Amino acid sequence: MNRVIRREGNISKVIGWMLVVMAIIAFITVILLAVFAEPVLLIFLFGPVILLIGAWVNFHLGARARLEITPEEFIWCGFTGRPRRIAWRELDRILIPAPGSRYRLAAAARLRDGRIVEIDSLWLSPTNPANMLTPPDHTEAQRALIDGHKAYLASMPAQAQFPKR
Repeated sequence: MNRVIRREGNISKVIGWMLVVMAIIAFITVILLAVFAEPVLLIFLFGPVILLIGAWVNFHLGARARLEITPEEFIWCGFTGRPRRIAWRELDRILIPAPGSRYRLAAAARLRDGRIVEIDSLWLSPTNPANMLTPPDHTEAQRALIDGHKAYLASMPAQAQFPKR
């Protein structure tokens, strides 16, 4: 079972492409003004460069934010920070957060050693239109995590599922 769930990443890619188009228009405008008006206007070429840097940042951040489920583990990564991963063999169960929990919290993983790890990379911006009237809906991610864990447990032999503690 391989699955990737993304949230804000798609909007970051759209904004990245908009910045690329704006950079091209700004570059053409500055060149035309420098040729036909004043050559000193070439100093304004830093504007398109800044727009292209902003586009790169949006593309990079949009590609990072995800929840990825594989047969051996699940990986989640926010816009910043390192990707985090938990192998299914280390997982005891997936916990669904109580109503009223933090908006960013999609689920929690209880590990076999008793630790609880929060899975919160599926954050939706408070200004996202989907978030204006209701809290974010993380049921797709929760269902994918639970189904991934069930698929892992189903693939294991019966005596290996519950090791002696």
